[in-house]
Amino acid sequence: MPATQPKYLIGDDWGTASDLPPMAVVNPATEETLYEVPNCSPDHVAQALVHAEAGFAELSALPGWKRAQYLRRIAEEIVKRRDEFGRAIATEMGRVHSMAVGEADSAAEQFVWMAGEAERLFGQTITSRFGGHLSITPEPVGIVAAFSPWNFPLGLPARKLAPALAAGCVVILRPSEQTPLVGTLLGECCQAAGLPKGVVQILQGHPEGVSPALMAAEAVRKISFTGSTRVGRILMAQSAQTVKRVSMELGGHAPLIICPDADVPAAAKLAAKFKFMNTGQICGSPSRFFLHEDVAGEFTDVFMAEAEAVRMGDPMSPETTMGPMASPAQLDKLERLVTDAVNKGATLRLGGGRAREQNKGFFFAPTVLENVTDDAVIMSEEPFGPVASLTTYADLGDAIARANSTQYGLAAYAFTRSEVVARRLSRELQSGMVGINNFLLSHYEAPFSGVKHSGVGIEGGQMAINEYLTFKTTHAEFEVAAV
Repeated sequence: MPATQPKYLIGDDWGTASDLPPMAVVNPATEETLYEVPNCSPDHVAQALVHAEAGFAELSALPGWKRAQYLRRIAEEIVKRRDEFGRAIATEMGRVHSMAVGEADSAAEQFVWMAGEAERLFGQTITSRFGGHLSITPEPVGIVAAFSPWNFPLGLPARKLAPALAAGCVVILRPSEQTPLVGTLLGECCQAAGLPKGVVQILQGHPEGVSPALMAAEAVRKISFTGSTRVGRILMAQSAQTVKRVSMELGGHAPLIICPDADVPAAAKLAAKFKFMNTGQICGSPSRFFLHEDVAGEFTDVFMAEAEAVRMGDPMSPETTMGPMASPAQLDKLERLVTDAVNKGATLRLGGGRAREQNKGFFFAPTVLENVTDDAVIMSEEPFGPVASLTTYADLGDAIARANSTQYGLAAYAFTRSEVVARRLSRELQSGMVGINNFLLSHYEAPFSGVKHSGVGIEGGQMAINEYLTFKTTHAEFEVAAV
């Protein structure tokens, strides 16, 4: 029977009991309590590790084609339950339901893609220059601790689970405490696919009850984390104590450069659509807009019209195009950043605060700031919300330098009709991913990764499975030369 409240999964057993007080999960659109999530403790971690070690022995012994079968079954289960996932995402973190169900489809594709990688996971044999042969064999790294955030509570765990399982690793997943039902449903899909006991386990609750114990455990050989750069630094320092491997997708503060030869109306419409998608709570969302001074007015007029057309409200309503923020803390942060920008000379063209037409919920109005100065905090601190900071430039080199001026380097975007300019932008923008005339950077078949303080390692594409593998070299000779 489908879960209607969050549970944790240890071994093959679901539970809600914990010595620690449970946490309330609040609907961000209504501020009503949905349910309470069990707070797992270090005792739960210890139990899960015992099952993980047994599960790893079983899964790692299976051939890749068998692991691929499990992955495809998980994908089928996710698609079957796409509406359940959509409702859970809409009620727990506030994304519009019509968009939330699409996350189930994209998550399923992650498992399908990685099923193929599991089937193509071969070693290599080469002739040694000293005689004999060198066998290079891929082996799973072991037990993986995966920490996923609330903004894409199904798609981001899928990007961790799929390559890990394809490689033969087992996973202990801690979903965000804000979206525990989505994590429960994903665990049910893995269980329904027939995975061996202990291969995927779900530990719920506050990070303090789970994360330190996982980080301290020698048995955990790798962590995969998506979240803030601040927390990422802490986990990297902790991982050093037991020499764990790490994959981290961290913060972003994506620049968008509009060149004078761009299709300005089309660029403005696309930019507004992507900026306000998921209420701006996307790590790759454009947040610093560098507009060439010759086209800034035209871009701003079109962008403003699109922003004014955004309809906030109940995420389950088909008329809603933007839901609430996930928590009240984010509202406070955005108000602080907007106030600072205005105090330093920016013009507030639209929004700037909590949505007055919404009596309840964590709604922040679509906001447009014009003529934002480089010393405004919002130009260096990721807003992670529906706030667009617009500024102008005259020289492309200056725009690129300003775009590269933050510690982040996850995504960057530009619009131009010139292939020469596009190549320059791709080459000079300090970013793991660059979109030219589009905002489509998340692909199953290509790496999703950042540079600088935006991350370590890769998710997505053929290379992602290597994050969960070690490569053993064996040099064998069967005719020993006489001394």
